[in-house]
Amino acid sequence: MMRKAALVAVCLSVSGCSGFGKYISDTATLPGENPNAPAGSDLNMRRVYGYHTAETPILPQGGNIWPGPPPPLPTLEDVEKDRSGTALDGGSGQDVGAVLQDGSEMSLSDHDKKAEGGKLPDAEPDVAERYGAKRGNASTIEIPNGDGSVTLIHPDGTVTTVPAKKNTPASAH
Repeated sequence: MMRKAALVAVCLSVSGCSGFGKYISDTATLPGENPNAPAGSDLNMRRVYGYHTAETPILPQGGNIWPGPPPPLPTLEDVEKDRSGTALDGGSGQDVGAVLQDGSEMSLSDHDKKAEGGKLPDAEPDVAERYGAKRGNASTIEIPNGDGSVTLIHPDGTVTTVPAKKNTPASAH
C-alpha cells in the first residue's frame, strides 16, 4: 500500500511543473515512433509529413504599390529665390531679424568692440570679498611641466612659469 502511495506522489510531483500529459509525452513514446522527430502541426510540418495542404495563393494586385521617388533637395539658388528679405525661425513664421544683404558686413556687438582693441587681462580681479566670501590661507599651487619648468598659480590668480628647483641631497628627505 505504501509503495502505491509513493508511486502516485512521485507521479504527481514530477508532473506538477508542466502537467502529466506533457511529462508523459516528453518521456515515453509508443512503439514504432521516432522520439527524435520534430513536433508540430504548422503548414510546413504538414508538408514534411506528406499531408495534403491547401493554401490561398498570393495574387498580383493592380496598380503601382510602390511610392514614387522622393522630391529633389532644393539647391542654394532655390533657397535664395524663396527668401523674402527676412529670416524666419525654422518654419514657425516668426521674424527673427533682418537677413544680411549681399555685399554688407556683419558688425560686432558693443561688448565685443571693447575687447577688440586691447588684449585680454592676465588675471581677473578677485570679487569674492564683495559678496561676503572670505579667503582662507591660500598657498601657491605648483604644477610640474614636462620640460623641467614649474607653473605656479598664486593665491591672487596670477600665473607664472619658473625653472624647476634642483633637489640637493640636504633638501631631499
